[in-house]
Amino acid sequence: MREYEVTVIFQTNLDDEARSTLIERVSGWLTHGEAEGDKPVQDVWGQRRLAYPIRKNTEGYYILFNSQLDPERLTDIERNMQYTDDILRYMIVRKEQ
Repeated sequence: MREYEVTVIFQTNLDDEARSTLIERVSGWLTHGEAEGDKPVQDVWGQRRLAYPIRKNTEGYYILFNSQLDPERLTDIERNMQYTDDILRYMIVRKEQ
């Protein structure tokens, strides 16, 4: 297991219920076990202006997840994020030891 930072930008047109459902879904992708301590730590940055338009959106809702993941699962996680329309961008970065 390695530590990763996963930054996700959601569309801002989601209501609170849909956004929390999507956050739980992404958190489920980043969970490596069933224990409560295995869930990723969320840091909600909130709504911010984008540096450039993404799919005609000028603002996005940012969330940073800190998680321990198996490197072999990264392709599945990236595929799930690519096929979710409400996710504008994501970035997965490995933390240094």
